[in-house]
Amino acid sequence: MRLLRVGVLLVAGLVIAFSATLHEQLGFDLGVASAALGAIGIAHFVEWFTLRAPARTVVPLLLGVVGVVAALLLPFSSAPIAFAVIVAAWALASALLEFIGAAVRPGSRQDSALLGGAGVLLALLVLLFRDDQVAILGFFGAYALLTGVFLGISAFDTRRAAGAAGDAAGASPAAR
Repeated sequence: MRLLRVGVLLVAGLVIAFSATLHEQLGFDLGVASAALGAIGIAHFVEWFTLRAPARTVVPLLLGVVGVVAALLLPFSSAPIAFAVIVAAWALASALLEFIGAAVRPGSRQDSALLGGAGVLLALLVLLFRDDQVAILGFFGAYALLTGVFLGISAFDTRRAAGAAGDAAGASPAAR
């Protein structure tokens, strides 16, 4: 189910990148960002529902809730500053949850640390350029592409799969 989130992030980033001529319209920006955040939230819900008992934590559920709430709030923001505050709040909440996920979910340390750091960076950039809605949407698109590519690469990392199999068998891969 990790690939679902990868797909959502990459599609969101590409839509933002290839619709640059429409970014001057706040309504378009709100629609694209709202759809992307809603899709990211749904991808987290799907991940949470597919996890089994030992690996199931509340972190993906909370990430899904934060994404869907942000997606529902965005259409009601009528000024670029409100757009910036909602995106920054989502980024910070998601970053915090990713950092918490690094501590409570086995095997997710590198992914969660990068996603948390990218979320903090996104929030900082959005708050610095809070009056420029084009820059805000551009930063969000860059975040989506960066994290989507990283998660896509890590989803196919064979060393990670070997390490998880070694941990599940009770021995590290180097001990075999």
